[in-house]
Amino acid sequence: MKDQKKLLQNIVKKLEGMSKIEAYEFTHKLETLLFYANNPLDTEDLLQIISSDFDTNDEVDPFHFTILPNGNFCEFKGANSWLHIYKENNRILPNWPIFETYYFKTKYAPLELLKLTKKNLLENVKGTEEELKIWSFLEKNNLATKDPATNRLLLLKV
Repeated sequence: MKDQKKLLQNIVKKLEGMSKIEAYEFTHKLETLLFYANNPLDTEDLLQIISSDFDTNDEVDPFHFTILPNGNFCEFKGANSWLHIYKENNRILPNWPIFETYYFKTKYAPLELLKLTKKNLLENVKGTEEELKIWSFLEKNNLATKDPATNRLLLLKV
C-alpha cells in the first residue's frame, strides 16, 4: 500500500498546474491507452501504442465518454468500424440543431477528441483508405446531415 501511495504522489505531481477538466481528459486518455496495452505494462509497448494507428483494434474508444476542456460532457451518438461521433451536451445554450456541436475520434487517432469539421476530418484520414470515401461523401452532403428516418448522422454510413 505504501508503494501505491508513493506512485500516486509521483503521478499527482505531474498533474500540477492542470485544470480539473484537463486532468479528467488526461486520465480518460490514460484509461484508453491501458485498455489497449498488454499485461504486464511495458514502457516500449505503451510508447508504440501511442505512436501507432491502432489498425488492429475493432473498437476506436471502448469507453464512449469524454469531458471537453470547457467542462461540458460529450454524449456518444454513434460509430462505425473506424469512426466514433460524440455530441456536446451544452448546459447553457438551448437544445436546437443550430447549436449542436459534434466531435469525433478515429482509429487513426483514438486518444484525440476533435471538433467535427471538414478540415479536421480530412486531416485525420489523410493517406488512409477512408480518404476517398470522405471526399465523395463531402461532395454530396454536409457533415451533420442526418437520415430523416433514423435521425442518425449519414457520415456513420461511410
